Amino acid sequence: MEKDFSLTIYRDLIAEIKRTGFNVLTLKGYFRQKQDAPAFFILRHDVDRRPENALRMASLESSAGIHSTYYFRVNRGVFKEEIIKEIAELGHEIGYHYEVMDKAHGDIRLAERIFDFELTQLRLLTDVCTVCTHGNPLSRWDNRDFWGHFSLSQFNLLGEAYISIDDPEIFYVTDTGRGWNRVEHNLKDRFSDSSVSLLPSLSTTWQLINLIRTKRYPKIYLQTHPNRWSWWWLQWYRQLGEDLCLNWMKLLLAHYFKRK
Repeated sequence: MEKDFSLTIYRDLIAEIKRTGFNVLTLKGYFRQKQDAPAFFILRHDVDRRPENALRMASLESSAGIHSTYYFRVNRGVFKEEIIKEIAELGHEIGYHYEVMDKAHGDIRLAERIFDFELTQLRLLTDVCTVCTHGNPLSRWDNRDFWGHFSLSQFNLLGEAYISIDDPEIFYVTDTGRGWNRVEHNLKDRFSDSSVSLLPSLSTTWQLINLIRTKRYPKIYLQTHPNRWSWWWLQWYRQLGEDLCLNWMKLLLAHYFKRK
């Protein structure tokens, strides 16, 4: 059997999404026409590392006739101009994965300058009209706090992938923690309590595929990290090791904050 969190399994997941017949939306598409579809998937990918994985995932989706949203961090390892442009040319939405409160160490004026500069860098490559916070579990800051001082309209943005969605009929599912909705390994990839609902916690992508097959949940917001989805065995084991180490660190941090 093929290993979970491989691009082969992701192709099976995409095929099951296609078989439902539900609309598949980018975040930009959702913000522009969210009242028009009674059943849909929102597909979002946070490109934290290994942008070449994102390109492979984007090519797979494009070959299936699906378009999704890819949020890119602006740093040396992720901000690869040719890859970003290739993904945009495949018809996918490119968004800005901001981490300005982390980079500015909480200095809001410096955070504003970083946000404006990095957003401009992405917009030199393609249209960008939605953004998404990057949740670093090792940071003391929450990047969403930026919006306590500024508005999306100031930057000519349609929406933010967390704070702009408020529909309890939408069910969210994320691969954070190398499972699906593994709450114990998810410190920051969360919505406010009443803004959206959560799919049940699932251990494997095969379980998620089976759940989608039932069509029990007509509105699903699915989020992945492309670096987690490997296409050859050595990369798969390397990513497994990284995920296991990070999950242990998250458990220790959660225990520490609980005791404080």
